[in-house]
Amino acid sequence: MAQEQKPPEVPTVTYTVKAGHASNPQTMEVHAAQGDLKPWDLDSKLRVVKGRQPRLDGKYKVTGRAKYTFDISMPGMLWGRMVRSAVPAGQILKIDTSKAEALPGVKAVWTSDARTVRFAGQDVAAVAAVSPEVAEDAARLVQVTYDEASFVTDLEKAMADDAPLVYEPDKIPGPKDIPRKGNVLGPKPPGRGGSRGDVDKGFADAAVTIQQTYSVPTHTHSPLETHGVIAKWEGDQLTVWASTQGVFTVRDGMAEALGIDRKNVNVITEHMGGGFGSKLAPSASGSAFAVVACKLAKQAGAPVKLMLDRHEEHLCTGNAPSALMTVKIGAARDGSFTAVHYRSFGSAGIAGGAGTGGPAGSLHGKNPNLKIEEHDVFTNAGPAAPLRAPGHPQGAFALESAVDEVADRLGLDPLEVRRKNEASPVRLIQYDVGAKAIGWERRNKKPGEGAGPRKRGIGMANGNWYVIARGSGVGAEVRIHRDGSVEYFSGAQDIGTGFRTAMAMVVAEELGLKPTDVKPNVGDSRWPEGPGSGGSNTTNSVAPAVRLAAHDARMKLFALAAPGLGAKAEDLDAADGKIFVAASPGKSVAFKQTAAKMSGEVIAAVAERKKQFETYRQDLAGCQFAEVEVDTQTGVVRVIKVVAVNDCGFPINLLTTESQIIGAMIQGVSWALWENRVLDRNVGTMVNPNLESYKVLSSKDMFEAVPIVTEIANAGNNTSAAGIGEPCIVPTLGAVANAVFNASGARVRTLPITPDRVLAALAEARRS
Repeated sequence: MAQEQKPPEVPTVTYTVKAGHASNPQTMEVHAAQGDLKPWDLDSKLRVVKGRQPRLDGKYKVTGRAKYTFDISMPGMLWGRMVRSAVPAGQILKIDTSKAEALPGVKAVWTSDARTVRFAGQDVAAVAAVSPEVAEDAARLVQVTYDEASFVTDLEKAMADDAPLVYEPDKIPGPKDIPRKGNVLGPKPPGRGGSRGDVDKGFADAAVTIQQTYSVPTHTHSPLETHGVIAKWEGDQLTVWASTQGVFTVRDGMAEALGIDRKNVNVITEHMGGGFGSKLAPSASGSAFAVVACKLAKQAGAPVKLMLDRHEEHLCTGNAPSALMTVKIGAARDGSFTAVHYRSFGSAGIAGGAGTGGPAGSLHGKNPNLKIEEHDVFTNAGPAAPLRAPGHPQGAFALESAVDEVADRLGLDPLEVRRKNEASPVRLIQYDVGAKAIGWERRNKKPGEGAGPRKRGIGMANGNWYVIARGSGVGAEVRIHRDGSVEYFSGAQDIGTGFRTAMAMVVAEELGLKPTDVKPNVGDSRWPEGPGSGGSNTTNSVAPAVRLAAHDARMKLFALAAPGLGAKAEDLDAADGKIFVAASPGKSVAFKQTAAKMSGEVIAAVAERKKQFETYRQDLAGCQFAEVEVDTQTGVVRVIKVVAVNDCGFPINLLTTESQIIGAMIQGVSWALWENRVLDRNVGTMVNPNLESYKVLSSKDMFEAVPIVTEIANAGNNTSAAGIGEPCIVPTLGAVANAVFNASGARVRTLPITPDRVLAALAEARRS
């Protein structure tokens, strides 16, 4: 009998690093792949990285020279327009495009093969015409005949035994071994952190037990730039300009959908105006518009631009699922948790993936007994897409509200209850920093105390995310030219977070230059492959490859400088545009002078990211503190100040890291106070698919935002970088809700925290 073959062992090199926080450094060994560099750690003397570098693309954005997908235009280009289902459920009996095809200026028409409709806004047909106006007129001329069916758009109504079924029983998405009943799938196996211990015993041992139910509505992504593409064929070669977070995902998806070789597809995204997770897939989560644009372009023999409008952006490009969450916590008199039972029912519309149990599985790690039960509930609504830490803001709102309710029941400080149950050494540091920045001692010792109708309060909440990285198949190229100019290439896209600037800083660190000396080239599938820019994985996936490529180029350049400096290449260093002997910095040669010695025109170095290795922590810790003012006569809530303390390993660029944190605070406060997708229960369509009726935070609502970065030498890769896009939004909903309770004495358990809900909670508090 043949013996099973073991996979070949990858040669490793062992490095000893000083990891963790500067206040409590930890010595640890990491086992990197052969050829990888020692990770930057607490002993590293970094000259550029961790600095504050303005965005290299900032001047192009503020002057309007930055090219977004919508800005791309070319001779002979046509405009595409989708036709979407007007009903939420039923069968398509007929699609008549004859009138549209007869309209002068219409060059191509597409119709969907699907005949079952499951949400209002589903793809039905599309046209391409010589102008946006003609395309819109043509779309209105497409006549669709439906056999309408019963539908359900409300989460709780969809859970009822007699609810209309979104899917036939054998067509429900999801693994077949998960229980399903009607529109409900679950409970699903718990995710990260899982379940542990014996919750029944834990509750029996508790001195106090609370159980409450919390709910969060569907939240649409609402990026400033809507989804869209321009598709152009030249023979069998396809070029797609896309507003996407995933250049290579779009390339591969287009190739698969169109049945062509991916080598014949090139995807370009020079700049994009936000995505928050909704632009990771080849098309939108609820629309194949990008594939349709390619088909229209092929049919018409001309480039086609198909940009979705704001209405469509709300209907079919993704959303953060709604959630109904019940949290039961048992605690001892000192606030130590004895058990937590977390149960959620979430709706991602016609899609699965509405779990919210991540925070319950990861926060308050000293709790010995935990049970998590998550369920998907299908409704006749557009499918969800990942939105900044998918499921975690909703889950943290419920869990952290319940933690505050435990503290209130026991008469304890909510911060001290969290300390009592905290397992992360990073978050223990963050508690002190955040409490000092917000002035925690100013909070009301008794919620709602204080004279006058306008009352202020302070609340807090915890958040979490994970160290996620693509450990292989990610590359980078660095070129040093004879004139001393430097550029790098990465196919990964900058979604607006400052990725291109951060990577330039990594190159500059290795080559002893300023970031402004480095030209970034990103967002083109012809360049070394990168990951989709989402999941807080972009920097920690790409930066190690960029550093490796820059280091290789550095050593090739040092080899040219070494003879003149009377030293070996490995004995040299670089800083401030000079190359010098590390042991005697006074002896140096200019970077550009050395580059001029190269025999060819360019030194090029290409590198691939090595495997991820041991980390100081596999989780990213965060907490937030919010101060609010509640008008107890009108119910209006105003956020005064938010302090966010977050860990992202080593922040490559502190300035853009803080910018991401501020953006997350804004998005979280907007979600907590205003955002709510509303579907008409009678006809199943969205009643607020615009930025007038779908309320988001505006400039007049802005608060004092204080971002604080906890620098952690996390190892894991040669830059010690992790991610920041996800964790900083997770605590915001809970922090604002807990601050409202501290200010008013009224607990609002359903978001958004609108004036009517505040007034109802105040009335309930007075009765109790």
